Amino acid sequence: MAGATSFKDSGIANVNDTYRGQILTEGDEVKTAILKDLSPKQLANEVLAAGLASLIGLPVPPAFIGITAPNSDCASQCRLPDGTGLMFASADVGSPSVAQLIKAVPTELQMLAHLEAIVAVLIKQAWLGDLYGFDAWAANIDRHPGNILFGAGTAWIIDHGHCYTGPTWVPADLVPAGNFRHRLKEWVTPFLQVDQRKRLAAEAGALVTRLQRIDVRDVGIQNRVNGLLDDVDFQALVVFLLERIPHVPRAAGGALDEPRLA
Repeated sequence: MAGATSFKDSGIANVNDTYRGQILTEGDEVKTAILKDLSPKQLANEVLAAGLASLIGLPVPPAFIGITAPNSDCASQCRLPDGTGLMFASADVGSPSVAQLIKAVPTELQMLAHLEAIVAVLIKQAWLGDLYGFDAWAANIDRHPGNILFGAGTAWIIDHGHCYTGPTWVPADLVPAGNFRHRLKEWVTPFLQVDQRKRLAAEAGALVTRLQRIDVRDVGIQNRVNGLLDDVDFQALVVFLLERIPHVPRAAGGALDEPRLA
């Protein structure tokens, strides 16, 4: 809908042009959303990851493919022949990111202490082990503190444009047994006790059974991802996700410093 305004996470620069505005859903419901102008591949990454994450119970804000008015200045990367544009829309949950919270304190020592306190709350979330497993499965290389929203004991996960090895992946990048960067290892794992790491590694490993029940191709089709990617890329992505499942325990365990065999 008209009236979207440029949005930054409390002054933190966004990689993609981002807006806060309103969307009108197919059910004629008006929602406030965070809107991102993305390439077709990044849009596909976001949409598929949101659909898959929600299926396994991860806290993802409701996600939409937004259609703009013809020749809107907001959508420039994914333009349709009739002049309308496609954008990724994520319901605005009104919570700050972890990055925003830790940047609010004045010294590096205080930032570290504040981050440790936030991680202490995250470890109590029943889904944290699943998140380690999901990011390992989806080869999400960008789960930095700006991509978890946090407030009033509730957390949300956002920004999945860098799943499947990155925003500009090609089929050759999608190596099921590959070792990919797992950002939670860098800023969550260091604050975990040994027993917590072992528990989360076991939970991430147990995710395999649930992942095997997901019809990845159907999720992609239902969420129109096959319309954003060409046939070769869509097929490669489906195969990657199916063949990646057995490697989740090893990849998630490595991110928790609890290595496990594939």
